[in-house]
Amino acid sequence: MKTNRWSYVLTMAVIAVALTQLLLFLVSWLIVAASPETTIRSLLSSEGFRWFFGSFVYNVTTPPLAWIIVAAMAYGAIKDSAILKTWRKGRGEWTYRQTFAFRIVLVQIFAFALFIALVAFIPHAPLLSATGSLQHSSFLHSIIPVTAAAMTLAAGTFGMLTATTRSLADVVKAMVRGVERAALLIVFYIFAAELFFSFAYVFRLDF
Repeated sequence: MKTNRWSYVLTMAVIAVALTQLLLFLVSWLIVAASPETTIRSLLSSEGFRWFFGSFVYNVTTPPLAWIIVAAMAYGAIKDSAILKTWRKGRGEWTYRQTFAFRIVLVQIFAFALFIALVAFIPHAPLLSATGSLQHSSFLHSIIPVTAAAMTLAAGTFGMLTATTRSLADVVKAMVRGVERAALLIVFYIFAAELFFSFAYVFRLDF
């Protein structure tokens, strides 16, 4: 029920964003036609058409899109492994295999934390910026993909040790299902990103 409601809300949001994009085309043209000396740019001019089609790929292939995709992959692996469902049951209801799997996952988390500390938090670490700080560093730029990868690894390990996922192929399929579940969100993001940059173009906003 919640999934259907979420899908409905996102679907309506996609439609609303698409209609707003069309309205922006019309409004920008009307403003420029009524006041040619304005600094506002029209999306229906030759320059506007060139910008819209020429920059579309650049506009939508921004970091948040990659974050959504890798997070969806991690979500798929976590959901199919049943690691969270098992955790919520409480330790008293875990089987021996589940208890062992959680111990292995804990070791993986510790190893991951140690690895991150070595490559990002010690002096002259390779993931620090050129000035040796975390600001604008490779670590900050990759923190979401790296976290998603760690979660996927932990979920895949748990799933294979408890037989909720039986092979690496099943883990990959789970990741694919995660992206499928996020497909509507990805569509919404593409429409919203293009609308955002269209507003920036029309009103000459710098970001």
